[in-house]
Amino acid sequence: MRLNRSNIIAVTIEPLIFALFYLFQVNTVFYYLYLGVTPFLFFLACFYIEDIRAVLSRTLLHKDFFYFASFLAIWLFLYAATKNGPLYVFETAYYPVFLEEFNFRFILIMLLKRRFNPGQAIVIQALLYALFYSSFLVFYPSGFPGIFTELFILDNFSMAILYGFIYYFRKNFYIPLTIHMSLYLVSVFLPASLGWIPQVTTPV
Repeated sequence: MRLNRSNIIAVTIEPLIFALFYLFQVNTVFYYLYLGVTPFLFFLACFYIEDIRAVLSRTLLHKDFFYFASFLAIWLFLYAATKNGPLYVFETAYYPVFLEEFNFRFILIMLLKRRFNPGQAIVIQALLYALFYSSFLVFYPSGFPGIFTELFILDNFSMAILYGFIYYFRKNFYIPLTIHMSLYLVSVFLPASLGWIPQVTTPV
């Protein structure tokens, strides 16, 4: 691999994001660094990596943005009407939803497709997504006793596979973004008997 600026960014962006995510389990300073630095790393990837830059506008301007915007408006209305705090909707839409979907289902898949076919790229990003959230197993092992450790890993891997294939078939990340966001936000409105749904389909 030729060591130009594009390739340097390509091989360093994910280790940096992973490091910030793991470290914020130790110190809240890294939590804010993760929230603030990650978009800057996205900008570098989109600006300097040619194959990402080539599809960026088509991805961002895809008609599926309408679905995301519509669901965002619906959730804002529901949270405001029920006095659950509409600010939480924006917080959730940004982190974890946008940061994860833009990274794993767009940037990471684009980088992996340089070396692998689309199916392999989706599986690898799902493995990395499961590894990403394994930070909770490292720092909070008591929270996942026994078989719950394996189930936690399997849940994250399975949802990343689902989001990855939706991204591949829709050619953008807005549908995964919408589903991911909705699975977090619906928990407030579910009865206790259905509380397992967001627990199973979202990382934490």
